[in-house]
Amino acid sequence: MSGDIRLEQERIRPALGVNDLTGQTAASWYVAMRSDALKDKPVAIKLFGQPLVAWRNASGQPVVMERYCSHLGASLAKGKVVEGCIQCPFHNWRYDSTGACSHVPGHSTAVPRLEPIPPTARQAVYPTTERYGFVWVWYGTQVPLFPVPEMAEAESPRDFMRLSFAYETRTSVLRIIENFYDAQHAAPVHQLPITAFELKLDDESNPPPGQEGLAREGAWFGAGIDFHVERYFGPVGIVSRALGLNMSRMNLHFDGYPGGCIMTVSLDGDMKYRLLQCVTPVDKDETVMHMLLAIKKGSGVARSAANFVLFGLQTWGAAGYDVAIWNNMKSDAGGAFSKYDQLILKYRAFYRRWVNKVAQEQPSPMRDSRADPRRSAHG
Repeated sequence: MSGDIRLEQERIRPALGVNDLTGQTAASWYVAMRSDALKDKPVAIKLFGQPLVAWRNASGQPVVMERYCSHLGASLAKGKVVEGCIQCPFHNWRYDSTGACSHVPGHSTAVPRLEPIPPTARQAVYPTTERYGFVWVWYGTQVPLFPVPEMAEAESPRDFMRLSFAYETRTSVLRIIENFYDAQHAAPVHQLPITAFELKLDDESNPPPGQEGLAREGAWFGAGIDFHVERYFGPVGIVSRALGLNMSRMNLHFDGYPGGCIMTVSLDGDMKYRLLQCVTPVDKDETVMHMLLAIKKGSGVARSAANFVLFGLQTWGAAGYDVAIWNNMKSDAGGAFSKYDQLILKYRAFYRRWVNKVAQEQPSPMRDSRADPRRSAHG
């Protein structure tokens, strides 16, 4: 182990309350759904343990709001979009993209609409944006505190190939995100032929280009792991050796944020791909993990195809091994940490700061029902 992080030599004792974070959701941007899954009709979704509806307004912008109508509780997901507003199927009340009721029809041609509209006729709405082929929602505070993370390579088709995939999991948000910082699982789970590894923690006052927006708000967590390896690993190792590709050092650099991470993978100093990991928090221990890869093209078609297989399909398959572990894990268990868990513990301290920002907000209908016993049987 290197000296980039001062590591204690003795076993670290279980930290008091260290696992109380695993069931909590930090203030951050999260993926609501894929952009191509939201067209011209409302879609029922579930986030943060709450039933919601997603739809597009007249400008094509995504809207995510409470699913059940403030009038008599009908599902807006069974309604339709009319004149840029979502219309309830029960009494044709309409709500605009801010959640305000914009129209209540009257009972006859002589009374075409109800005036005034009841002041409580309103739907709670999440801040939303759209990027990288995802519809994102902001959770935890009334307004977003930092931008969606920057990964320019995902929007550079001339030099990079894209691959995206998702896995449904039975674990918590934190367990998925912190997995990147766990160097010890690389050998037993992914069969990485490691001879040594080094952990690194970045200076939070010196972010790399593209991460300044996160760093200004204290929402950037920079870290890295250097693996010394013997060769390419897994089934694609045969292909790589046939192409004359070898390596001795794998560097993983992490630009973490409270709701996910961007990982940059370099082999012997040559950057091969970047990966955006983001999540959809559906309910307690029910989380969808999304991965978007931007894989650097090779010098020709054959080498680009090899890169896609080596780094894209290999990563897709490798992620499945993690999911198999998570789906049989008790997400709030454990706590006997070793000196090699330093990055996990550092990230948990970072994550806690953003969980606390949620706790500091006044109670509202948009709070995560999984953490509020008044709104959920999960407690």
